[in-house]
Amino acid sequence: MPPATVAKPRLGGLRDHAGFTLIEVMVVLVIMGVMATGISLGLDSLRGRDADQALRRLRLVLEATADRAAVRGRPIVVEFLPDGYRFSALDPDDNWRPLNDPPVFTEKTLPSGLYWSGLRIDGQPESATPRLQFGTQAPEYELRVATPGGEARLIGKANGDVILALPGHNA
Repeated sequence: MPPATVAKPRLGGLRDHAGFTLIEVMVVLVIMGVMATGISLGLDSLRGRDADQALRRLRLVLEATADRAAVRGRPIVVEFLPDGYRFSALDPDDNWRPLNDPPVFTEKTLPSGLYWSGLRIDGQPESATPRLQFGTQAPEYELRVATPGGEARLIGKANGDVILALPGHNA
């Protein structure tokens, strides 16, 4: 006698093949879109924080440069490069040497979205060679930096203090 075959019961006309309905695919795509939007907004806010943090760090470094030049009695220059800044100090033989005292005086690169937009020293016209020299007394200056949110200003005082005016904030 041949074995008996058992017929599979069909439940309410369900199909025999596996797959997703159009509605399920659309729901997954909507969820992925919402997640991608959230991630991109989070990354944009991190970039803005990176820029603000880099400007705050630059303010502190400029103050430290003024202090070090005054205490040691030897000039220090900050050179503003297209993508960052570096320091040089005048050695006892009157030669400019790179200043690489980590972590404060090492050459730094600006985060993406930040660009130098101008340097005015002691009320003089814009400097063609963007460099700032500190001696026994700090110069008065205004360094402008273009940021994604607008222009930030670093205002240096003769006592070495630096005021940071971020875009959208009052100085």
